[in-house]
Amino acid sequence: MGKGPFFTAEDAKSAFNLFCCIYGVGTLGMPGNFSRAGPYLAVIAMAFMAFANVYASITMSKVMLLAPKSVKTFGDLGEWCMGKTGRWLCVISQMGSCLLIPCVFLVLGGSLLDGLFPKAFSQTTWIILMACMVLPVCLVPTLKEGAGAAFAGCLGTIIADILGVAVVMHGMSGHPSVPSPDLSFSQVAGCFGNLSLAYGAGIVIPDIQRQHSDPKRMPRVVGVTVGVISILFLVLASTAYSAVGCQISGNLLFTIYPHSETGLTNLGFAPNWGTIVLAYLFMQLHITIAFAVLINPAFYIAERVFLGMHQQVEEDLENANSYLQSSTPADLAVKESVRSSKMSYVSVADGENMHKDNLEEEAAEYRGVNAIKYVVMRIAIVIVLVIISIVLKDDFTSLADFVGASCITVNCILLPIVFYLKKSWGTVKMWEKVAGSIVVVICFVLGCYVTYTTGKELFAPSDDEVEFPYCAPERTGGSIRLNARKDLKNPSISWDSRRFLGPSKMPFFTLEDAKTSFNLFCCMYGIGTLGMPGNFSRAGPAIAVIAMLFMAFANIYASVKMSQVMLLAPKSVKTFGDLGEWSMGKWGRWLSVVSQMGSCLLIPCVFLVLGGSLLDGLFSEAFSQTTWIILMALMVLPVCLIPTLKEGAGAAFAGCMGTIIADVIGVAVVMHGMRGHPTVPSPDLKFSQVVGCFGNLALAYGAGIVIPDLQRQHSDPTRMPRVVLVTVTFISCLFLTLASTAYSAVGCQISGNLLYTIYPDSETGMTTLGFKPSWGAVVLAYLFMQLHITIAFSVIVNPAFFIAERLALGMHKKQATDIEAGLNYTESLTPAEVQSEPRRSSKMSYVSVADSEREFKDDAEAEAAEYRGGSNTVKYVVLRVVIVIILVVLAVIFQDHFSDFADFVGASCITTNCILLPIIYYLIKAWTRVPMYEKVAATIVVVICFILGCYVTYTTGKALFAPTDDDTEFPYCDSKYENQVYYNYTAEHES
Repeated sequence: MGKGPFFTAEDAKSAFNLFCCIYGVGTLGMPGNFSRAGPYLAVIAMAFMAFANVYASITMSKVMLLAPKSVKTFGDLGEWCMGKTGRWLCVISQMGSCLLIPCVFLVLGGSLLDGLFPKAFSQTTWIILMACMVLPVCLVPTLKEGAGAAFAGCLGTIIADILGVAVVMHGMSGHPSVPSPDLSFSQVAGCFGNLSLAYGAGIVIPDIQRQHSDPKRMPRVVGVTVGVISILFLVLASTAYSAVGCQISGNLLFTIYPHSETGLTNLGFAPNWGTIVLAYLFMQLHITIAFAVLINPAFYIAERVFLGMHQQVEEDLENANSYLQSSTPADLAVKESVRSSKMSYVSVADGENMHKDNLEEEAAEYRGVNAIKYVVMRIAIVIVLVIISIVLKDDFTSLADFVGASCITVNCILLPIVFYLKKSWGTVKMWEKVAGSIVVVICFVLGCYVTYTTGKELFAPSDDEVEFPYCAPERTGGSIRLNARKDLKNPSISWDSRRFLGPSKMPFFTLEDAKTSFNLFCCMYGIGTLGMPGNFSRAGPAIAVIAMLFMAFANIYASVKMSQVMLLAPKSVKTFGDLGEWSMGKWGRWLSVVSQMGSCLLIPCVFLVLGGSLLDGLFSEAFSQTTWIILMALMVLPVCLIPTLKEGAGAAFAGCMGTIIADVIGVAVVMHGMRGHPTVPSPDLKFSQVVGCFGNLALAYGAGIVIPDLQRQHSDPTRMPRVVLVTVTFISCLFLTLASTAYSAVGCQISGNLLYTIYPDSETGMTTLGFKPSWGAVVLAYLFMQLHITIAFSVIVNPAFFIAERLALGMHKKQATDIEAGLNYTESLTPAEVQSEPRRSSKMSYVSVADSEREFKDDAEAEAAEYRGGSNTVKYVVLRVVIVIILVVLAVIFQDHFSDFADFVGASCITTNCILLPIIYYLIKAWTRVPMYEKVAATIVVVICFILGCYVTYTTGKALFAPTDDDTEFPYCDSKYENQVYYNYTAEHES
């Protein structure tokens, strides 16, 4: 080991993984540790806890090296070391951690959201809403956390910490010598709980080590990682303490929150509200990501204990004494084939998962009767956590310290060291036995003491209202400002159609069809829905329904044709660009790639414009819309720089649900605000106005580029036309319901964006329609839509990165196969013959727009290989940053023209790659076998969509690049109502 490199690239990946798991909410209490114990004792305590955790993590790594291959989880390790007692010690402590830490998240999240939106809901309501928001993701049976999500959560915490410290340092600039704490044993010992919470991540060590190709390097990886984290903790704590002393609270973010009346913090300075908003939002990002991941092992264990699921296979694990011992750790590294060099992201969510590497086995247990049982159990667990969080919502610091001192101390410090000493007692040197025993005794004593004191504070709280409890008596009170935690609690502020629609004896819709349909639904249902009510306002209900039916037919037909032409294509046709080249040669590939490049660049621009508007609406006094657009881009940039981004089903479902909930809330606000209205006014119909619906409908329906990947993964691709038909029909029904419901209350006076319609004026508190909306409902609608935008941005822009890297950097060159000669493919005579091709797989994984132009869709190692090496890394990073900068510039230019911009994108790029090209490719490859009536219908669709696409592209482009100064309030109405609300609920009822 001494001759090898000190730190390899694989070591760095493992260290990054471990860093993302450790760096979390525990950092918020670091400055408070210095306030409790003073800098000297705090540094000693931090050094001891760093040593204890490094040592415990290394011993965990070492004992895993000694264990046989059947030891995969933390519970397995406990049973191997101490029999059934060991497994139960591991499982109970892990269960406690994975249930109580989400409680800490709910309490903190409720406080943050209550602080950001003090006039919306109470902290209790926010806790319930937070739980409802993450519940759909919690119900995903086999949740996987990707490296991108983990990095985003970790980065959110780092940025929140930096902003918090910066606010304190700036606010306290010019301060005299800071006051020292009034030391007491209980106060100093209280640091132990927070430090345990901050450092604890021992349960992921087994999985990280299992994936490392040279496991004996893991002790060094752990030592370096925890050492770096300790330095960050020390810098964070000492910097904040140097400006405040003993007067900083146990939570850094509570310290910087201003009082609603004075605008001052409890430290006496007026912070920048925009900075506070950013700090709170970034920490909220971490909480939202981490909640479902951390609670997943608890679900898994509960399902095993109460439902009899996930039972272990009868093997030598059942007899803890029958394992074959390895003589040295090095032996195992050489002999065991279980080790793999293929690194994937390891998550706490996999902590007790026996089927880590087999998604099919893992998912199989959740089918059938078990589906209802596991859903009910998970909902019950979340409800219990919500109740606990509400009960303990006023004691965040005590709750966090309690969790750290109890469960995390047991499973991240005590048990790993005890297991190691038990299995290696005969070979461990005397000095290490003494050191290990001292660590165990001290941590056990402190853990019990802090668990008792914090538990007493939680369940029998005192009425101590001292402002600065860590200071000497002369410094503990006298402030004219309220404590930040109180501020947060009490704010004042074709062929035979039967062949393609499946044999009549087959089931109409299989489980695999449903999964594919869900995937397609998540890809389609997005921001285009916001303009649906506006389509009715533009064209009136009759014409709008006809337009919607035509576009539904055109998109269903185009998607089905895309599916059918993919059935004819040989196995080397995998991407939309491949399909273009197979159908039309190089011209076809360029048409596919250019239109796809346009979609994948311009839609993120639309996201930035909308996101900037939403954030500016939520925090109108923080930053300008331009600044919010830039900040949004900076927020998603780290995820955009992940070379091989994968989008999971959980993230896609969360984004899709965000859009649905935002739509429902938006319509509900409009319907409630306009209750009692008379007959709604009809639009003043004009050709350009009516035709303008085309752009929004194209944007709303467009998801054709994911069809190739969906079909490639389906075990029976001939069923795909039916899947597409059912899914798009269902979405059309949702669109129709959304549009007609909102139009029925407003008529021609609804804007092109549903969320803009419900936003109140800052002075009058009323919308443009004359009613006062519930601010809480507006906040929720905006937040849920912002959730969709944040998730979707980096996913949709990814193919554009991929194509740009191929064109500009020479990366991702295709293999020299028959794809290079578009006319040399071997044609399949019928779709049925393609069933013999080995490319089809019944193992369904989530298909994302991000994968649309990738050649190595199923081989992460081959895909990642091109991004390694100094030259390529710098080039692709620079290229992607430049692309994002260009998108930001475009978004800033078009920030006042969201509807026109969205229609422009829909009418141009999306029309091309989701309607025109699929039908043209199909007709080219199957012209001689298509019936005459279908040729006529297809030609009509192509001609109409081409003409309308060109016209709307021209008109919206003209509005974007040569805008007029028309300030008409309701431009779709006739002169009578174009500047006057037809029904003002507030005026009617106040008079």
